[in-house]
Amino acid sequence: MTILAVLLTLALTPQAEKQDRPRVPEDSVELTVVGCLKGRAFTTVPQQEADVQRGPNVGRRTFRLAGKKDVMDEVKKLDRRLVEIVGIVKRSSLDDKGVKVGGVAISGGSPVSPSGSGIPTAVDNTAVMDVSSVRQRAASCTPQ
Repeated sequence: MTILAVLLTLALTPQAEKQDRPRVPEDSVELTVVGCLKGRAFTTVPQQEADVQRGPNVGRRTFRLAGKKDVMDEVKKLDRRLVEIVGIVKRSSLDDKGVKVGGVAISGGSPVSPSGSGIPTAVDNTAVMDVSSVRQRAASCTPQ
């Protein structure tokens, strides 16, 4: 009977861990970054020594946030505050868009708007982060 209980515990443990953390697709990366919330937009702040960061350094970048209802409710509550966010972003969204020569970016081709209008908007060019958690770091958006 004791052996059966141990085997059941071992069989259920990996599944519980999988439910706590979402699986990261091969074409994506999980980030832990600090920045300022403004609605559903999240702008990272310059990295400081004390900041916890997981994943590649994304520099100063803006993400459009998406996530489950309870997480997005927390994002709304923390509007205009300095927060730490854990989320998943597609690797292609983090790639530089071309090579800069004399202030001009040269890339493989012009972007096409998913809306079909042919002209990309700022929303089309903003990376989307699928947020799994958000935690307040300060009451204002000024990094400390």
